[in-house]
Amino acid sequence: MLGTHFFGTFDLASLAIWLFWGFFALLVYYLQTENMREGYPLETEDGATAPNQGPFPLPRPKTFLLPHGRGEVTVPNGAREARDVALGRTAVSEGFPHAPLGDPMADGVGAAAWAPRRDVPELDGHGHVKIQPMAVATAFGVSAGRDPRGLAVQANDNEVVGTISDMWVDAPEQLVRYLEINLNDGGKRLVPMPMVKILKDRVRINSLSSDLFAGVPSTKSATQVTLLEEEKISAYYAGGTLYGQAKRKGGSESWKP
Repeated sequence: MLGTHFFGTFDLASLAIWLFWGFFALLVYYLQTENMREGYPLETEDGATAPNQGPFPLPRPKTFLLPHGRGEVTVPNGAREARDVALGRTAVSEGFPHAPLGDPMADGVGAAAWAPRRDVPELDGHGHVKIQPMAVATAFGVSAGRDPRGLAVQANDNEVVGTISDMWVDAPEQLVRYLEINLNDGGKRLVPMPMVKILKDRVRINSLSSDLFAGVPSTKSATQVTLLEEEKISAYYAGGTLYGQAKRKGGSESWKP
């Protein structure tokens, strides 16, 4: 018989389970190395090469063709982040938090940190710009809830800094991503929807005081927002929750340990 004479006493069940464990180990190795295409080699908080790079080697560089004619990208490429991070050590050894050296709201560090994404608008699957103001995306309207356009914008110190002039919608997702603020000084700024509270007679923003709205990063275009601009805008409002109060009380020394 085949099972008796060809394999003899060989344990096929044992072979099957060991082949499975071998395949699973190779799969883990492959997935981990593919996960290391961005963000590696590791660096310390001050930008130096980390002494411990982990047990897995970097994968070979691979070139990806970006959709909609946006070129190509090769990773890993060993490129360093093209900006100086204004952080200082709080201890000699690694693993301890770093403290902001200047104005973290402007420097984009700590709670106000942003990632250097591409400075181009996000596109949908058809190559169209995803996020647009309703002044341009005229097919959209408010079907439920309160329309905030025309309402005053109130900061966390109860000062009115401007009015809501438009709503920026994510066309494929059919939801509002940003509100556009027409500031009292004539400037325009965007605020992410999760950072606002729409009340009956006003729009409340609790993360910033009135003196900080002038520092909100602006957009290059009046009808588009890039991925990099989205990062900086969202980081600024998020950082205000931690740094805004300390900044008003005593400057940069207030957030240093």
